[in-house]
Amino acid sequence: MVFSALKCLVLAGLLLNLVRGEQQDSFVFQQPDSAPPPRTLPLRKIEWGNLNFISTTDTHGWLAGHLLQPSYAADWGDYASFIEHIKAEADERGVDVIVVDDGDQHDGNGLSDATFVNGDVSQQILIMAPIDLMSIGNHELYKCEVTQQTYDRLAPHFDGRYLTSNVEIQLDNGTWVHIGKRSYRFTTKNQKINIMAFGFLFDFKLNCDNSRVSEVEDVVQQAWFQSAIREPGIDMFLVFGHYPIRFWPEMWAIHSAIRAVHKNIPIQYFGGHSHIRDFVVLDSHATALQAGRFLETIGWLSINGIEPATTESVKSSKPLQYSRRYIDFNPHSLAFHANKSLGPVKTFGTPRGNEISSIIHDYRIKLNLTYPFGCVPRDYLLEKAKYPGPNSLLTLLEEHVLQDLVPDDNSLSDNSRLIFINSGSLRYDMYGGVFTVDQGYIVSPFDNEWKYFPKMPYAIAKRILSKLNALDYIFMKELTTPISRTMTIRRQNLGDAFEMDLMPTLISAAASQDVDYEDLKTTGYVTIDDYGLDGDDTPHKPYPLYYLPNAVATEDKFPASADPEMTDVVFLDFMQPFILDALADLDPNTKREDWLIKSYGGKAMKELIKDYVLREWGTDCL
Repeated sequence: MVFSALKCLVLAGLLLNLVRGEQQDSFVFQQPDSAPPPRTLPLRKIEWGNLNFISTTDTHGWLAGHLLQPSYAADWGDYASFIEHIKAEADERGVDVIVVDDGDQHDGNGLSDATFVNGDVSQQILIMAPIDLMSIGNHELYKCEVTQQTYDRLAPHFDGRYLTSNVEIQLDNGTWVHIGKRSYRFTTKNQKINIMAFGFLFDFKLNCDNSRVSEVEDVVQQAWFQSAIREPGIDMFLVFGHYPIRFWPEMWAIHSAIRAVHKNIPIQYFGGHSHIRDFVVLDSHATALQAGRFLETIGWLSINGIEPATTESVKSSKPLQYSRRYIDFNPHSLAFHANKSLGPVKTFGTPRGNEISSIIHDYRIKLNLTYPFGCVPRDYLLEKAKYPGPNSLLTLLEEHVLQDLVPDDNSLSDNSRLIFINSGSLRYDMYGGVFTVDQGYIVSPFDNEWKYFPKMPYAIAKRILSKLNALDYIFMKELTTPISRTMTIRRQNLGDAFEMDLMPTLISAAASQDVDYEDLKTTGYVTIDDYGLDGDDTPHKPYPLYYLPNAVATEDKFPASADPEMTDVVFLDFMQPFILDALADLDPNTKREDWLIKSYGGKAMKELIKDYVLREWGTDCL
């Protein structure tokens, strides 16, 4: 399940979000209004329906915005202002807007990660925005104290609107209860649409001991769920949560269960986890939206044709029309879609939004997140740069940073060693500009410990890397010019696959707006989904996309004359089961339990990176 899940995630990223990122401008310490405007083509306006949704997912603590990336430089206060304006406009139109968040608010930014408990500050800020419904993500379950925080803080705040249909927590008395509610039924404010909502997490297995996740396929057969989908008077089902909406089976299990009872009732899905923008058509009355990652994007979906009805036949006679947008998360895009101004007559920032922005700024200072270590001279990138290469973040670590790891035991310091890291231990690119405490959390937020095999035969150790990089979730090493490739997308249940050559389509789209494609300077997401190429509110020039190896390894303190007979093998603890699997193939005569594994000690990855920046580039801008 782990390998197939990773395989789907990689393929989804290839097909649907061909590129990531954009050119950086100057460093900005705070926003909203000080963030420089991104250079873009004219924005594509959102379209309204009688039922509309705003969606976020996988925010991972990025509530302060992307301070080195103008295209994503809004903050959570801007988002709160945007929601308030959109809801006010919905009232004027007599339609409804529902705001949902699909989980994973921890691990990825200093605002969430620089405290104990992780999220102690960021979760307080998160609930200041007027979100209607929220679900849990897997990053709320890795650490027991974070799971407890979610139960104690988020679930009570939402008063029944925090949904965990398949996730429970164990209380101190030993009993198991759902962290949030299993379902929530409500009627919309203006259209009076009766909605039954569920919030699901994918079949996650790496949760802490105080939580448990029931498999979606089992839950949809349970009596409570079967009873809920049979309640009379429901006009629509809303199923949101933390699961990829393409390729993975969880959403389809839910869909099959509901469709077994209701053949044509509208169902709207929202998902997350795989960090992409996507829109999937399941059938003529059901679609799914996924809104990206890290507050680079918010999702907009409008539906026309959903009305209160008393019979299934009446519902099925009404065709539904859908429109979606993936909105770049910067103040200028948000103000544009809210029909407000940033200046000189400022009408965008609301009192609530401005207060949230001020609180974020104050906490960033209080947590010392703005402390600068130095200036990174250029961008060091993950999938946007070829590995190995001068702009590859993995290459930088492999050739210059990992050698700085110092073991707790000084007697190991002179030993030859192979140091392994998995590319997944890095979360984000390292952009040129001021490198702060916050940037350390952004590039590598995880607290993985270093472990090692003492004195492994080098003849075995040197073959581990190729085993790790040959696992079946690797498709190809690189795709040098993905935008020029012909891609095939299948519309679910709507007929045959279709093909499109993306570059001519993009050039044509730019020409239709009287803009020379070569003048498009801001690079970013180019999204293909089941409705085509016009979902991004901002047309972008794409980066090339490269595939990363699963792992890289650094040889350190090797003798100059010949390879060592024996070497220490050092690795992040997350990699332990994968390395043991590799060793089982390389040395089948040694039992798994006979490989001696010890704690190596040393600084976390983010600390090693900070130390390197300070030593090599610390005088460049301080």
